[in-house]
Amino acid sequence: MEGMLLQTVEALGDSPFAGTAGEFWELLQAEKEEVSRDILSERPLRHEDAVAVNESEPSEESTREIEWHYRETLEDRLRAINDAQDRLMDGGFGKCIECSEQIGGKRLVADPAASLCFACAQLAEDEFFSRTL
Repeated sequence: MEGMLLQTVEALGDSPFAGTAGEFWELLQAEKEEVSRDILSERPLRHEDAVAVNESEPSEESTREIEWHYRETLEDRLRAINDAQDRLMDGGFGKCIECSEQIGGKRLVADPAASLCFACAQLAEDEFFSRTL
């Protein structure tokens, strides 16, 4: 099935990233495999990663919370990667899902799973922080 997906991705002709669609697919696929391995390993965090800021021993409960947060972060990233691959397949890759403007090439190189242009990402971040304060 992977071969079929790669053939479809390489056949993209209308995408502004047609010359690099295969490269973006490979970047996304490599990260997807790495994140999937991390999720499936279900290994606990190293003790050094779980030490609290004041360097006292963390409680077992706080260590579990850190591990769950880390796992949720990995699962969110895996969803973002899958969504980016879907956009690559359907021709929406490189377009902001909020305003439909092109996402900057540098932004996509930095994060091929980016779904928002810089302006929309900044608005979303501002809204998030205004709700949490």
